[in-house]
Amino acid sequence: MQIIDINNSEECGTLFYHKKNAYSTTGVSPHSMKESDFFKWRREITTRFQEIQDSSDIYSLLKTETQNMEYDYFALCVRHPVPFTRPKLTLHTTYPEAWLEHYQAENYYVIDPVLKPQNYQMGFLPWSDALFSGAAEELWKAARDHGLVKGVTQCVIAPNRAQGFLSVSGTNPRGHTMPDDELALRLQHLVEQSLVTMARLEDPAATVLEMKLSKREKEILQWTAEGKTSAEIAIILSISENTVNFHQKNMQKKFNAPNKTQIACYAAAIGLI
Repeated sequence: MQIIDINNSEECGTLFYHKKNAYSTTGVSPHSMKESDFFKWRREITTRFQEIQDSSDIYSLLKTETQNMEYDYFALCVRHPVPFTRPKLTLHTTYPEAWLEHYQAENYYVIDPVLKPQNYQMGFLPWSDALFSGAAEELWKAARDHGLVKGVTQCVIAPNRAQGFLSVSGTNPRGHTMPDDELALRLQHLVEQSLVTMARLEDPAATVLEMKLSKREKEILQWTAEGKTSAEIAIILSISENTVNFHQKNMQKKFNAPNKTQIACYAAAIGLI
């Protein structure tokens, strides 16, 4: 098991926000998979996640489920929304060490299409020649040279706005026997439960910048995000301008931010306003 903290990457109905084309359990076609089998699996896997008391068991469970889906390796990537230019990114993976070293040495984060918003917004993302076209063609060729000839990625966004990517890949070019819609649902549930469990266990990988703000601080933040000056906010809230500035200075310290604009941006990115 490889566990990597990456802090210089360019990009990497339930509690979760699902991308616009992601599958949901309410939209499953009864003809595309055996519903009773899927929902039985879903109940069982949810229980197993709820019983986990150590983060390492999350990855053991993902390894087992990856093999059950007829893939050889998995990668669970958690990408945080802030800081904007150097977002915190943590990767837990069973990929071969040689491939990980090559990926990092070539700085493939920059061109990896899986980590591009226009792609991961689809939620369920099968790897294909079309996906890895253009600049990413080099990455796709290198992956296949290292034996990774097939793969899919599922992305969800947690309530704290962290992005969770679960990729599974394999060395056998033969396609999986599981229907695509069931595979998508399984991956979606696995990454959701992984993030929920990591948060429950207070795993650093799933912890984003947390701020406890007073009601007044949130009000000032909201108006700051609307572009209001301290003087204007003071009039709107019927308080003095000095009071507005006092709260903004306190929030700058909490966020370790140089100015009020960055405070508002960070707060919006992590869902505080």
